[in-house]
Amino acid sequence: MKQQEGQELAPQGNVEASLVSVIVPVYNSAEELALCLAAIMRSDLPAFECIVIDDASTDPGIAEVAERFGVRYDRMPQRSGPALARNAGVGMAEGQIVFFCDADMLLHPGALSQAMQLLESEPGVAAVIGSYDDKPADPSLLSQYRNLYHHWNHQMASEEASTFWTGCGAIRKSVFLQVGGFSSEYAEPCIEDIELGYRLREAGHRIRLLKSMVGTHLKRWRFWDMVRTDIFRRGVPWMALLLQHRNVPWDLNLNKRARLATAAAALLPFSLLSALVLDPLITLFSALTLVVLIVLAQMPFYRLLLQRKGIAFTCAAVPLQLVFFMGCALALPLGYLRYLRPR
Repeated sequence: MKQQEGQELAPQGNVEASLVSVIVPVYNSAEELALCLAAIMRSDLPAFECIVIDDASTDPGIAEVAERFGVRYDRMPQRSGPALARNAGVGMAEGQIVFFCDADMLLHPGALSQAMQLLESEPGVAAVIGSYDDKPADPSLLSQYRNLYHHWNHQMASEEASTFWTGCGAIRKSVFLQVGGFSSEYAEPCIEDIELGYRLREAGHRIRLLKSMVGTHLKRWRFWDMVRTDIFRRGVPWMALLLQHRNVPWDLNLNKRARLATAAAALLPFSLLSALVLDPLITLFSALTLVVLIVLAQMPFYRLLLQRKGIAFTCAAVPLQLVFFMGCALALPLGYLRYLRPR
């Protein structure tokens, strides 16, 4: 069930006929959840159910927001991470298709219907993922850069995807249950959706990237949070995952341009250290050469920034890209060690 603009919903009750179940895991931030649910209720899909799974929030407003919008609500007994929260939501879902949406995501009105139409028209496709749009909500330089980079990676990727994405992604419930849902290994926001995608592909299922299925990201990025996320929540576990699933095609952030930029970034510290034994001018030249190589490798992304944000913003994004790829370079050996650790 959905609401009319400006109205509250009555509780949904039994919705056995509902085809799509929208699952929103949330931890605190009732204000963002309200914006997220309001966007979901503006969907052009006539009927669906929405389930909010509260991951043991300390914010009492979460339950109040869920009640105000008339969505189904459940609370985890203890904080367990979004992976297990989503699994709990699927356990409640009545729909044949489950659509995952992050609580800091504003789905565009056509997102749910696009997912449903694709999965209904292509029986051989098990899941479909979308993208952030090119209009991030937070105005800060860092947030605009990060969300536009994510948008660009998805828009440039192959439509035959090898990963899943829970920011805006749908999957057939039967397939989700067949492969065992999200792994319990990830107790915090991490790469649980990527890991699920790899298992889907290895089980012979197809995942489609639908580039017109988009939403607006609300997240406000902070510098050190970005660095920690890129290295320890994404880079390291993703590298270990790649070593476990070597037959899955590389796409999205693992495209050839990103790999070239990461290799150049890995050499950059050694180039700077060469000043201890080489002429400083040679060191400076080699370091600048590597920086130029990184910029050239990412030139299509910088063209997007130039079109959307202008030259000043694009120039300011270059050092942020250097930090990003140096983090990726550091994650490679750490990820390899993580892969070897249990072995």
